[in-house]
Amino acid sequence: MEKMKIKKNETISSFQLFFYLVIVQMNVGIFTLPSYLYKESAHDGWISILFSCLFSISTVFLYSFLLKRFPNLTIFDICTFFFGKWIGGIVKISYILYFLFTAYLINQFYLFVFSKWVFPNSPAWGILLLLLIIGVYLGKETIRTQARFFQLSFWAFLVIFFFSIEAFQQVDFKYLLPIAHVNFSHILKGSYLSYYFLHGFECLLVLYPFVKEPHSKKIKSTIFSILFITIINLFTVILCFVFFSDKEMKSIPEPTIYLFKTLSFFKELERLDLLFLSVWFIIIASSYVSYLNLANVGISNLLGKNRNHTSSVLTICIVIFLIGNFIPTVKGFYETLLKIISFSSFIFILAIPSFVLLISLLFKIKSKEVKLS
Repeated sequence: MEKMKIKKNETISSFQLFFYLVIVQMNVGIFTLPSYLYKESAHDGWISILFSCLFSISTVFLYSFLLKRFPNLTIFDICTFFFGKWIGGIVKISYILYFLFTAYLINQFYLFVFSKWVFPNSPAWGILLLLLIIGVYLGKETIRTQARFFQLSFWAFLVIFFFSIEAFQQVDFKYLLPIAHVNFSHILKGSYLSYYFLHGFECLLVLYPFVKEPHSKKIKSTIFSILFITIINLFTVILCFVFFSDKEMKSIPEPTIYLFKTLSFFKELERLDLLFLSVWFIIIASSYVSYLNLANVGISNLLGKNRNHTSSVLTICIVIFLIGNFIPTVKGFYETLLKIISFSSFIFILAIPSFVLLISLLFKIKSKEVKLS
């Protein structure tokens, strides 16, 4: 089997891997996560986030066992080795479509949120054009260049803490009581919701060979990224739960944005929701680009060619742009997208890696048995 060639300027450090994974996991989901969690787990939704963190870390340990056996292969190479040229090709295409669908999902939720809150009178194509331009401009760069940009984008998360200072003067922590009041099954449903709603750590299956550092450092960076995202989500969800009443949480679709709309920054700045979305757009665009890059790595592996970032990324961005413009967003459209990503996430994040690891353990297969040229 032919190994994917990785150039020296495409490798990243475990430190950069942390920022890359944080950006992938931190996107549009934070706008609606408190609302969806409240519907499933009520005011105990924050407990669901803790469970989802444990599930995510457990999945990373599963990846650790798998990738340690095949340290020089991406998930695309592993699929070819285990399933053969044809079935492996189908699995590879499925992974590519999964990454592209996730990029499309980010694209659509970005369109929905920004057309509602920032550009209510602008055409959809104009709003999506912003993401297309950034997708092509940054997506054609190497993983190292993208990782450096993500290091800068990372600091946009501070806007949540800065803008929420005044919110703590209006909160009521009694809204969280009684703790663990809802049925445990609802807490588990909420944890599964949070697990796939803000996924992204599965990118390690592709990025692993690009990180030229010891195995333990790669896994630690991944776990630290999950813990960091858990803290951000926990802070945001609890803030919304103690700021809004039970009736308000049941009726507000994007509580994170509504919260900032009601606040001012030290009585000097108003409409913090617009400022928040303007800054958060950097993270949304970065997360979108990361999934474009993952799909591009898969396409290059599938075709057996060196990556031509510009042409493939341009094609992908134009296709997503056209689909986003011409597919009508009827009632229940976004819920359907979430159901699709929920089902597909289970397959590509957990089922396939678990199956491959099981086969490799049963037949004692390691990378030294993989013939690379």
